[in-house]
Amino acid sequence: MSANYPKGKLIFLKHGSGEKTMGTRDAVLRSLERIPYFKRVAGEELASLAGLAKPRYLKKGDLVFAADQVCRHLHILQSGEIKIYVVSEQGREQIIHLLKPFVFFGEEILFGENRYEANAQALGKATLYEIDKEDLESFILSNPQVGIAMLAHFGERLKRLMKMIGDMALKDVQFRLVCRLVQMADEEGEKTKDGIAINGLSHEELAAHVGTVREHLSRCLTRLQNARLIKLGRKRIIVQDIDALRDFSQNHRLGIPTQSD
Repeated sequence: MSANYPKGKLIFLKHGSGEKTMGTRDAVLRSLERIPYFKRVAGEELASLAGLAKPRYLKKGDLVFAADQVCRHLHILQSGEIKIYVVSEQGREQIIHLLKPFVFFGEEILFGENRYEANAQALGKATLYEIDKEDLESFILSNPQVGIAMLAHFGERLKRLMKMIGDMALKDVQFRLVCRLVQMADEEGEKTKDGIAINGLSHEELAAHVGTVREHLSRCLTRLQNARLIKLGRKRIIVQDIDALRDFSQNHRLGIPTQSD
């Protein structure tokens, strides 16, 4: 991958005196326990893994890592949001993952002297716990269940990436948008009296998710709103008819209405 580095800078902040509890083993352990892939890992093993982690604090726009940088850490997201994305030679951004608390990323370090294939950037204030490559490798040799859990997580993420590649190649923007809205509603949607709310995503970020530009995305969103399938707000989308959207996401031949009844 060519080194099209985005704006931002790599920042490592030391643990400040005003945040004494953030870097404790118990705090890291609580984060690890909330990661689904570690549910089958014994508590003693997780506690030992937590003891290897060091805190890192980021501001909005700070990079966790950049494409082509050598993989040196496993990253555990304790708070905030991180976007994983690539930048094309034309400068267009494509979001691969949008990470929320209690996940880990950077599993590439398990596979030799690899380099990151994408960029990771904080969308706001964020707290990470990081484990050095050497420490993690030694730990996994003694605790293989942790390595198995991490490989399962990596496999699931790879499966999602392959689906995204297929969607980008074979499906139009409107259909990709519908599929993405259904996924976000299922994974992070908030039930309200008006429908399922998807919060915190700008039109620019959503456009990057589905591989298009904001103008094209806006036309697709407006079409869905006119059909009374969604309702648009500021950094907020209400999915009013999730069943209809799910039907469209599963059958490309179904046409989205061009206007409301």
